[in-house]
Amino acid sequence: MYKTLKRIGAIASITFLTIALGCSPSEENPETIESRDRTSEETTESPATKPISAPTHSVGEVISISQNNLNLQFTVNSTRVHPGKGVIQPNKGNQWVVVDTTIVNQGQQSQTFSVVSFEIIDSNNNTYEVALLASALDDIETPTGEISPGDQREGQLVFEVPEDTTNLKLLFQPNPIECEEKSTAAKGLDCQPIVVKL
Repeated sequence: MYKTLKRIGAIASITFLTIALGCSPSEENPETIESRDRTSEETTESPATKPISAPTHSVGEVISISQNNLNLQFTVNSTRVHPGKGVIQPNKGNQWVVVDTTIVNQGQQSQTFSVVSFEIIDSNNNTYEVALLASALDDIETPTGEISPGDQREGQLVFEVPEDTTNLKLLFQPNPIECEEKSTAAKGLDCQPIVVKL
């Protein structure tokens, strides 16, 4: 009788362990993790925004910007598609759009611009930020940085977009930080971006 109970107890223990192991979370396949991470990295577009109501300018047009703290001329000189070089490539299914720009500081104070001042928008109102990886290319020179009074900076902004993207427009926000603050109305800033059809 004792042996029988002992055997039943052993069988019950084995059964319990089998069920417990079967219900425990299984380790995720490394290939699945890698695939998921790669997909995340390839997603460059931001959710669709509301349509921009600001006037639309053209490539080659000299745009004058005069606000409280700014006196600029901004021009989109040209656009092209960059194939990448060596290991520096856009993600599969995407392409790099290069926008050549010139910013002239006609004011009395130095002005500093960063990549957060620029993005592009497509026909579905999806927005795309500057592709920082492309700045490592030897034929790309960013127009961002400090511009002294009377000086200008010419350079290239690169954006990664799907290959089938159409009707791209560049958005240039001269005051991105100030326009995010709640007190912008009191400062009298025009927070509508400059829009240029590419």
